[in-house]
Amino acid sequence: MHGSQIAEFPFEEIQKRLELARELLPSLGQKLLQIQPQLNIENSANSKSDLTLMNRADQEIEGPLLASLKEVFPEDTYHAEMEDPDGEHLDFTWWIDAVDGTRNFIHGLPFFCMSVGLSFRETPVAGAVYVPVMGEMYWAISGSGAFKNDQPISVSRIGQMDRSLVATGLPYERKEIITRLISDISAFVSSGTGLRRTGSVILDLCYVAEGRFDAMWERGVDPWDSCAASVIIKEAGGRLSGFSGEIFHIKQQDLVASNGILHTEMLEILKQAREIEGVN
Repeated sequence: MHGSQIAEFPFEEIQKRLELARELLPSLGQKLLQIQPQLNIENSANSKSDLTLMNRADQEIEGPLLASLKEVFPEDTYHAEMEDPDGEHLDFTWWIDAVDGTRNFIHGLPFFCMSVGLSFRETPVAGAVYVPVMGEMYWAISGSGAFKNDQPISVSRIGQMDRSLVATGLPYERKEIITRLISDISAFVSSGTGLRRTGSVILDLCYVAEGRFDAMWERGVDPWDSCAASVIIKEAGGRLSGFSGEIFHIKQQDLVASNGILHTEMLEILKQAREIEGVN
């Protein structure tokens, strides 16, 4: 079993919170599957209507999830994709993405998930990610290893880029940074790696933790997308950082995650991409 060392935190309090999240997610996942036919893109007329469908998917799950969590832990702080926090608690903060991969969801693709992360004094310490179509629950608490359902998981041992599978994504603000995105992708294609895109950054991170992917990178990641999965990756023996190798923090938006072995080479490839593009 892998594990990580962080500053002391109230393990039992974190464990109680994570157990509640793990208890709530499967039933909400079934609800998500039940409403999926109603929110299919065939029921939409244009791109604006598509966005309305995606927001409805988030709202259908986020509201009940937040209500259930707040009933038990009313003093905690809650950050969610569709809701701003209504206060700041110094200790326990939840970071929630009710549906990640909503465009996949409305198209009927199985690559979407639900994520609940916990930070203690701004340090991610626990998280659960549920994949409704697969019935898979990824979860971890800092220092206790990472699991899928009840089985321990760990990152891959692949050490060569030309043997690796690497994932990436395209942020919604892609038009503003299209040159950077193309430079990144070109650099990795030149390295000989196999590229994949699931359409869910949280799934990409969990797949690195499980060894399905060997690494991933993505720009513009929000805290509710990274909090839970960051703990799962670290507890599975992986490494997570910024594009220049800076230590991951909850507001880090440009992420590199890997099995650890490939991390230095991943950073070097991204550095070369920035030099070609003319970015320091």
